[in-house]
Amino acid sequence: MPEAPTKPGRFFWKVFLGNATLLGLVLGACGWLLLREFEQLHNRELTENLRAQAAAVIPFIRDKLTPSNAPELDRLAKELGGSEADGVRVTLISVDGLVLGDSEADPAIMESHDDRQEIQQALAEGWGQKTRWSQTVSRELRYVAVRIGSVDDPQGVVRVAMAVRTIGARADSVERLVWTVALVILVAAILLALGLARLWSNPIRRITTIAHRLSRGDLSARAPVTGSDEVAILAKSLNDMREHLSTQLDTIDRQKRTLEALLTQLHEGVVVVGPDARIVLLNPAAARLLNVASHDSNTNPLASGATVEGCITQHEIQMMLLPESGSPMSTDPAKRGNEDPSTVPETERPPQESRLELRRNGDVISVLARAWDIALPSFESSSRRTGRSFGRLLVLTDITELAKTIQMKSDFVANASHELRTPLSAIRASVETLLTMNLAEEHQAADRFVRMVDRHSAHLEEMVADLLDLSRVETAPGTFSLRSVQLSSVIAGVRSRRAESLTAKNLSWQSDIADDAAAVTGNDQLLSLILDNLVDNAIKFTEPGGRVAVSSKRDGQAVAIEVADTGCGIPAADQERVFERFFQVERSRSGTGSESAERRGTGLGLAIVRHAAAAMQGTVRLASAPGKGTCVTVTLPVGQ
Repeated sequence: MPEAPTKPGRFFWKVFLGNATLLGLVLGACGWLLLREFEQLHNRELTENLRAQAAAVIPFIRDKLTPSNAPELDRLAKELGGSEADGVRVTLISVDGLVLGDSEADPAIMESHDDRQEIQQALAEGWGQKTRWSQTVSRELRYVAVRIGSVDDPQGVVRVAMAVRTIGARADSVERLVWTVALVILVAAILLALGLARLWSNPIRRITTIAHRLSRGDLSARAPVTGSDEVAILAKSLNDMREHLSTQLDTIDRQKRTLEALLTQLHEGVVVVGPDARIVLLNPAAARLLNVASHDSNTNPLASGATVEGCITQHEIQMMLLPESGSPMSTDPAKRGNEDPSTVPETERPPQESRLELRRNGDVISVLARAWDIALPSFESSSRRTGRSFGRLLVLTDITELAKTIQMKSDFVANASHELRTPLSAIRASVETLLTMNLAEEHQAADRFVRMVDRHSAHLEEMVADLLDLSRVETAPGTFSLRSVQLSSVIAGVRSRRAESLTAKNLSWQSDIADDAAAVTGNDQLLSLILDNLVDNAIKFTEPGGRVAVSSKRDGQAVAIEVADTGCGIPAADQERVFERFFQVERSRSGTGSESAERRGTGLGLAIVRHAAAAMQGTVRLASAPGKGTCVTVTLPVGQ
């Protein structure tokens, strides 16, 4: 590290002259204020002293201030005042302003004093003072006059005066002393400022040298840190800045790697195109969706600066990324060369959104593509701000699963329409037939059609109720509050509602609730909906004389509720699909009056069960074998 120069620099002289000037001004102000205060104090003391002397004379001349006593009063004034020019002058004046005695002049030749300001003030207020030039004694005096008698009956005035030069002479010694002390202090302060300036400027010069080396990129320079004052803090801060500068590149590199990692792990595809229609960024997700070559250092579009047409084959994507004629992104000289820069549009193109079907590895995927203009600072001109350079940002989202869900919804609507149309068509045909029949002659046939209308309307009512239940548990599961529910009361309600159906088919009912599985955390409405659908299915598909059983048992931290029957069972091939909407194992849709048609349900029961269980944070599983019956198990959290 080079040594700091020994010659004082500008900072040294600034500190020295600043301190010296400040100390000089402070000492001058202090001396002036001190002398001013001393003068005011001296004047107050002098005035009080003169006033006291005047008051001391009053007892000797009370009731004597008349022209007849003038010789005696003059003699008394000269005895009291003294003969020195710098002494106290005493003047005795009658109430009409006639001078009756004076210590330094002949009263006979003195003019009337009734116009003197101090005399008028004393007669009016009791005492008065004035400093002015005296024509009688030819020097400047300070006068203090005191009235004799009351304001209503004044007898005269006693006036005492002292020469101003005498007053000043007494204050000169104090003033000389003050300025002498101030001068000595000023000299000492200047020497102190000189030392402090040198003491402070040397570290600053050294720190300045280090800062200059750091500004040129020499990160090996370190400033010496001694002490704990501000200069030491500055040196430490400079060293800290050096450490920060040395780690700044690592931080930038780490941030770059983090951004690359985020873009790499992002499921959405991201493509950025510069104003020159060349790809600036393309993440791996976009490369996979667009079937772009492997995203390595050799084929990375960012590294190669590939054009949109040379990298992306999909025409729709190219149109969303390429600039339009006259758009802010356009940089073609043929399009913009003759334009006034101030007229170039500064507003972005409106965002574009399109749903595309792309092929990837032989499969067709649905992609939602959204593109809009973005400002790229690295492409902005630093010399001209009338226009902005725009790039294009494209975000690709794989919506294949969403598309499947939408298709599933469409299929659901189609199936629902079909399922609703079948009973409605039967009801319509029956009603039309009944309208053309002679009910009196064809009452047996009419009764058959009326029963058909009743059966299909009941089926239609059941289907609508199931659709409403499914919509409620599927679209708004969070609206059901969960609490502890006693299974015995819910199962008893289901048994009561299905008692007629059980009796009609001569089915036996069994209920077995374990003591440690008597309550679950759920919703009584959803639980009733689940058991109603499961028991209803069990009754429908169990032959007369069979059995329907509902039981509960502890399963770890949950309760397993089982609904079992001795019905026809479900083939293994259909067990995975029974929870789909409108799926039915018995596919017959005709044969009015047949056994299969009588026990055919809506195909929504198990779908309702699955969604209702999910709304209570539970699960559903099914075990069945053809000819041996079916057991559906709903597992719910233990009730608290």
